[in-house]
Amino acid sequence: MITHGQAAISLDEFDQSPKMQQILYILKRSIELGNKFTLFSFNELGTSREAIFIITLLNAKGYAVDIGNDEIIVKEEKR
Repeated sequence: MITHGQAAISLDEFDQSPKMQQILYILKRSIELGNKFTLFSFNELGTSREAIFIITLLNAKGYAVDIGNDEIIVKEEKR
């Protein structure tokens, strides 16, 4: 995925943010515990912009993300 302008800078910065690191830590622990998927409510993801960044970055990192009504379901995708 090619990003342009301010969005590229913001997305890259968000990848290093405490919120993204927390999401990745939860996913790592969930996978280590043998869970087939991890559920996050939109409330846990923060603002709409943060949720979009999280979903975009998870997809870029190889996770499968299904979007529900009030949550996202994240699965480790084997590549």
